[in-house]
Amino acid sequence: MTDEAVPPVAEPVAPARTGGLLEKPELAEMFALAKKLDGTWPVFARSLGPGDDPALLRSRYRAVAASTARWSVRRRHVEDNVSGWILLPMLGAAVVFVVSVFSVTSVQRIFLAVLGLAVYIPIAVWIENRRHRPLFRYVLDPLITVVGVACFPAALYLRQATGPAWAVDLANREWMPIPQSIGAACCALLVGMIPVKVVMWQWDRESRTPPTEPLFEQLAAILARAEPGRRGQLPPEARREILGLLGKVAFLLRVCIPTVARGGTPLTRAVVRARAVEASRAVIDLQLWVALPSPTAYDDLRTRVAELTRTVITGEYDRLPTRDTTPEDTRRTWHARVLETVRTLVIALLPVAGLVTADRLGLRLPSPFDDGAMIAVVAWAVVLLLGLLDPNFASHLAAARDLTTLSPFNRTTDKGA
Repeated sequence: MTDEAVPPVAEPVAPARTGGLLEKPELAEMFALAKKLDGTWPVFARSLGPGDDPALLRSRYRAVAASTARWSVRRRHVEDNVSGWILLPMLGAAVVFVVSVFSVTSVQRIFLAVLGLAVYIPIAVWIENRRHRPLFRYVLDPLITVVGVACFPAALYLRQATGPAWAVDLANREWMPIPQSIGAACCALLVGMIPVKVVMWQWDRESRTPPTEPLFEQLAAILARAEPGRRGQLPPEARREILGLLGKVAFLLRVCIPTVARGGTPLTRAVVRARAVEASRAVIDLQLWVALPSPTAYDDLRTRVAELTRTVITGEYDRLPTRDTTPEDTRRTWHARVLETVRTLVIALLPVAGLVTADRLGLRLPSPFDDGAMIAVVAWAVVLLLGLLDPNFASHLAAARDLTTLSPFNRTTDKGA
């Protein structure tokens, strides 16, 4: 396709047409994001073929850029408001808990509590910003989270313990406000994030076109960052960002695409879900093109991403990418299978081992919470082990849940209602 066939880039919304409404921060933010997303059109237009209609795709691209900007800004504002209404009271409750239950009232104890948070929070943020590295993602980030959350039940037990002697002695140490404040803050954030995630999940679920906007936002960001430098290579920062964006696209394909089959039969939903998983794996394969580039890797990557973007903006989900399967790609080495099996076993059995170890040390929860905790960790282990034995366990579980809607008892209840 020649350059003359590509229409010029136009701004999605002209400032003169807004009638002064751009003075509102939210509208100004929407306009800036829409302009940024629409600015990736020239990169997208390079992949258009002779049979494509540039004018139609240009109009659709501009419209999706505007709707994505509205969706993204509104979602960000909704998430900020929900987080403010939930997380701030939870942090306030953590402060009250530390002061009242742990008796952190003296100046020295307050100083130690603040010092503990001042040290823990920068370390946690530093590790979170390096999640693109395997060591930080799989080891340090889970470790710092487990340590922070575990401080709360440990500090609470030591505060209420009347024996053994080592527990009583440890509870009277001067540095105890440090784990007490860290544990209370981490547990407050953890508990507060649950309703935030539930509200945002419901908000995304009720969106009119769930797959389009979130996928287009990530794909446009990849197109904007996929331009190599003068030496024909991507900068390290751009390469890491594209790897992360491809991971987000793969996740969104798994989560968002099945929503287009909402209201269909269980068989239809199962087929669409399998197709979404296949497309997600195909996108994950593109990460190798960035990590191990060939002479044409970046051009091929832009072409694949542009093809997926075209599928998203037109809604032709039958054109979702598939994997280029070869015997070398499908064969998994024995050590990879062993590593995955060991990882799953550790995740499944670690809570059980922790509960049994705590029971042997005399750290028992009051009844009936001890029985409930044991049931929860055993159920967690059973679900993960079943998933290890059957790779399609999640799909089978979802299909079984969908089949319950066909129960005659449910129909009778609905008619009675």
